[in-house]
Amino acid sequence: MNSVQQRLQLGLATSVVLLMLLLWWLVAGAIEKFGEEFVQSRLEHDADSVLSALQVGENGVLQLTPGRMTNIYNQPFSGHYFIVLGDDKTLYSRSLWDESLAVSRLPKGEVRQWNVQGPAGQTLLMWAGGFQKQGQRFTLAVAEDLTPLSESLVRFNWYFAGLSLLTLLILLGVQHYIIRRSFRPLEKILHEVKNLQQGAVGQLSEEVPAEVRLLVREINHLLRLLGERLQRSRNALGNLAHVLKGPLSLLSQLGQQENVRALPGLSANLKQQTDSIQQLMDRELKRARLMGQGVPGVRFSPQEEMPVLVDVLQRIFAVRDEQEKPLNIHWRAPEVVFVFDRDDMLELIGNLLDNACKWARSQVRCELQGDEHHLQLVVEDDGPGCNDEEIKQLTARGVRIDEAAPGYGLGLAIVRDVVEIYSGKLTLDRSSALGGLRVSVCLENRAMNGSA
Repeated sequence: MNSVQQRLQLGLATSVVLLMLLLWWLVAGAIEKFGEEFVQSRLEHDADSVLSALQVGENGVLQLTPGRMTNIYNQPFSGHYFIVLGDDKTLYSRSLWDESLAVSRLPKGEVRQWNVQGPAGQTLLMWAGGFQKQGQRFTLAVAEDLTPLSESLVRFNWYFAGLSLLTLLILLGVQHYIIRRSFRPLEKILHEVKNLQQGAVGQLSEEVPAEVRLLVREINHLLRLLGERLQRSRNALGNLAHVLKGPLSLLSQLGQQENVRALPGLSANLKQQTDSIQQLMDRELKRARLMGQGVPGVRFSPQEEMPVLVDVLQRIFAVRDEQEKPLNIHWRAPEVVFVFDRDDMLELIGNLLDNACKWARSQVRCELQGDEHHLQLVVEDDGPGCNDEEIKQLTARGVRIDEAAPGYGLGLAIVRDVVEIYSGKLTLDRSSALGGLRVSVCLENRAMNGSA
């Protein structure tokens, strides 16, 4: 169980249940103890009544004065009994009928109390003491049936159990409400984290409980550091490219001088190296703009971005050979906002469409599918396409099939970089519908959807 809220609820619920059980045990024991003490005090009063009714006759034998005893001692098996053990005679209450109770003689002044089995098998509380009256020593024992007390205690325990259960349910409900209310700010943080993943916000709100405020501040600090470092990296590469443009331009001009052009091998090698450096610079500048997975506050809406991108490409490729048909770019995308970086997706789709437009005769198709965390992209054209050997070469890093179409290899290299950043899949084959090259890309933003 990894939920703090569930652990807290379980711990508090267990504590409340144990507390109610302990309270039940203590109250039931206390009530039983008080009941026995009450019966004991009543037995002592009954013993005083029996003592007042005892008299020593003329023959020196103990006897009971008629009319001095309560009727309850005259009713058979009434639950109230007494026995008087004298030296010469033993007196029994009429309520014992012909039964007897086990009583031991006690010396004068000694008092005892114990439980004994009654004539009907019930449990009796026996009180006995040693006395002396008019020179006669005897032991007086008075007993009372505890069955009514036990039945009352059972009823009390059931009533108390029901009341305790009702109280327990109320306490658990109040506890659940308090815990949920206490954790509500954390649910707000969770909601903001989801918005952060989906690009709706750029940082978390710091209006949170004091226990997690430091954590939220550190997360916001890390987000700011991430953005600053990414921007510094882009600026550094941009500055480096700007600094290198001057020397590259001088080298290109040097290769056009007559004394260098007189050496064809040197001039061609110099041009090849400068073009290679320029291509690497362009590629690394584009790579610097790629953000990848796990960057908050970024989203890509194809319904907003695709019309502008397609319009720009159609304008660029509007001037074509007069014998060729006008270029048409057809695209389709769902009404979904993808949790992918906007610049990354524009680089990916833009390069694929740019390559398709260069080779297409008249048609280019682009289709996007998926949900917010999964993107499936297919770009195909009606150009000459590629055979199996050329497709293998295209999948090799930095390879360009036709040098007459500059930038083709660089475009695929950028596409491959984007696919690698998102741990996606890139597939090249022939289009069955248009006959040209068909490029399929599958991406998953695992950092945003919480999967491993």
